[in-house]
Amino acid sequence: MRKTIYIMFVVLLLAMGCIVYIPSDLSDEPYYDRYESNWDMSRVYDYLSPNGYWVQLAPHGYVWVPTSIRYNWRPYTYGRWVWTDYGWMWISNYQWGWVPFHYGRWGYNARIGWYWVPGDVWAPAWVSWRYSDLYIGWAPLPPDATFMPGTGVMFQGAGIPHNTWIFIQANYFTHYSIQSYVLPFERNPTIINMTVLKTSLRMHKNRVYNEGLDAGFVENVTKTHVRKYELQQKGTAGPTRIEGGRVSVFNPEFSRDKTVRPDKVLSEREAEDRIQQRTTTRLHDLRESDIERRHQEEMKRIEATQQKEVVKIRRDMQKETSKARSQTEKARVQKEYEAKIKKLKERHTTEKRNVRARHETETKKVKKKKR
Repeated sequence: MRKTIYIMFVVLLLAMGCIVYIPSDLSDEPYYDRYESNWDMSRVYDYLSPNGYWVQLAPHGYVWVPTSIRYNWRPYTYGRWVWTDYGWMWISNYQWGWVPFHYGRWGYNARIGWYWVPGDVWAPAWVSWRYSDLYIGWAPLPPDATFMPGTGVMFQGAGIPHNTWIFIQANYFTHYSIQSYVLPFERNPTIINMTVLKTSLRMHKNRVYNEGLDAGFVENVTKTHVRKYELQQKGTAGPTRIEGGRVSVFNPEFSRDKTVRPDKVLSEREAEDRIQQRTTTRLHDLRESDIERRHQEEMKRIEATQQKEVVKIRRDMQKETSKARSQTEKARVQKEYEAKIKKLKERHTTEKRNVRARHETETKKVKKKKR
């Protein structure tokens, strides 16, 4: 009877959304040997409150919006990736980063920006991946993505929005300062079409793994050795640390007591007003030379990656034409590739136009404040 009910439940979920199957070994082995076995949600609310607002946001309930961040901030950008015995793990630069980058989900709202929806299951990183020889990208799993041991990740909505992907050139993936190489989101539509999607979260013995990318592939594209670190339980709250060959992690169990609430909760409208004011202040605090430097760096990254894409297509064309058995076939291959290059360059032009428009808006806001 239970088996029949379970099968009916999975069929219903398939009808509601998209499931990415992930195998699971459901054993009774403890998830971790923990120093502090339990944090109730009131502690989470108190811990994150100094660095953000708690907002009542339907249909999620209480969500957290970080405020101690930089202008144009995105999750999983200020920190680095390391390969561990639990797969690829994100090590945040933020003191509070051990919570929202390892529990729960991140969403984006046009009114309040990025927000975190609390969760009670720990993972090295709740992200999906895209990759190619040129690019590696990751995106926070959205709030409607649920992880079901033995079944997988289910997207009840449209999946991962294009603008939430974070892309860098593949050779920079193991760098200590990822944020220095993140490409503008205006590039995302083009890069998404050039990369392969991989959602690689699985559960084994009650532990969540994010294997994401093959370590050998990363070594090949970065031309560096990928060291594997062992996770070690840390006894107190605080940032994750690398100590020798180990990664020291604090990851208590969270109890989801729905009867507790943050001491101070903002409505969506209140949060929008405060966050827009803070965003404007962050932009105004920049000097004209700072914003100009940022814009120049962005354009350099854009132009460099666009050029590499064209070069790659031309190399592919040369390989294909060298295999052609006749002049007619060779001409056909060249025509097809030239059409691809033309279409790609048109997308490149659109990307630059969109980025320049954003740059002009940001520059005007900075100059207006200085007057």
